[in-house]
Amino acid sequence: MAVTFTSVLASIVCVAVLRWAWGVLNWVWFRPKRVERCLRQQGFAGKPYRVLVGDWKESSDMLKEARTKPIGLSDAILPRVMPFLHQMVKDYGIQHVTLYYLSCRFSLAT
Repeated sequence: MAVTFTSVLASIVCVAVLRWAWGVLNWVWFRPKRVERCLRQQGFAGKPYRVLVGDWKESSDMLKEARTKPIGLSDAILPRVMPFLHQMVKDYGIQHVTLYYLSCRFSLAT
């Protein structure tokens, strides 16, 4: 069996595609999960990582809902201005992690 130019080229293309796919998988899944695991070991709580969108969808939905309600002069401002942060502090405490897309945001509320 002779090695032809097309078989060598096909092998190189296949290796390049697999390498690219591994890089994308590492960027989208493995690295965020690794960061999440490290943060949990350090005592940060939060919602689990969701591919690409993270907590963005829930955060934007809560903000839209908060903007539809009227606010009184004696009402608390934080649940209206930053409803997702307020909910995360209530659920997970003052040290928590919020995941937006592929990045983490730490919140140390006082």
